[in-house]
Amino acid sequence: MKAGAAAPPGLFATDMDGTMLLPGMDFHELDLLALEELGRMGFIRVVATGRSPFSFMRMLDGRRLPVDFLVLSSGACIIDSSTGEYLRTSSMDGDSTSRLVDLLMEEGYDFCVQDTIPSNHVFRYCYQSGSNPDLERRLRLYDGYCRPLTEREEGKPCSQLVVVVPPGRDEASLVAGFSRILGDSCSVVRSTSPLDGESLWIELFPPEVSKSRGVMWVAERHGISRENVAAVGNDYNDHDLLEWAGSAYVVEDSPEHLRTSFTEVTSVYRGAVAHAARLWLTERGQLAPGARWPAS
Repeated sequence: MKAGAAAPPGLFATDMDGTMLLPGMDFHELDLLALEELGRMGFIRVVATGRSPFSFMRMLDGRRLPVDFLVLSSGACIIDSSTGEYLRTSSMDGDSTSRLVDLLMEEGYDFCVQDTIPSNHVFRYCYQSGSNPDLERRLRLYDGYCRPLTEREEGKPCSQLVVVVPPGRDEASLVAGFSRILGDSCSVVRSTSPLDGESLWIELFPPEVSKSRGVMWVAERHGISRENVAAVGNDYNDHDLLEWAGSAYVVEDSPEHLRTSFTEVTSVYRGAVAHAARLWLTERGQLAPGARWPAS
């Protein structure tokens, strides 16, 4: 923010998959209208997603979203949406990568080692279990961008590691175990696979990476306090952002622990983002209760 300039009135951050993005890679018209109206009102608009820059742009397929900043790869990458400029990126050094690879191989996990940003859609993989349909689906989806992990490449820097765990494991215990073993050396993010909607992904990032830290960086850059930040999400990997934001909303089919902790809004099929924004503006006294918003 330029010296002497007034801070924006607030920041509105939304997750993508399952929150704003509909099946078939489309968006609800009300959500797009709401984001446009928030922009006209002077709010900073942020998409905070686990998608990589490559995955995000492939999903948009040439479309533009009415947002100001993209917090991608769960906070490992921040982009100015209007210019495409990379404002901040994070990565693990070779030694840290090697240590994590050794640990995961020793424990018999299936995992992917993502290249550094902006090429973090390219990855090396270790498939040890012999039966992991979700990982196999990911390998098919990224055919041409992935290759088996070799000993020679174990020490290369990376943006993150993704452990793919089939359904049926004790997810909470697994995540707690990773957090206990790795301590402060990594940011451990739990998410549901966007491919089958069931498998657990345990994502290991540099310690400074999370959705909340990414959105916080944007907020601080514009002189916006935490109390003036709203966030809407739907999955485990949104929890840290929802917990940090001054106002937090979750779509109606989110995991139970999110729905009991944060304000529930309608489903992605009925404009969850627009609903969350309307509630937030009403709570702030900037919209009359029951008012039609956004105007279509």
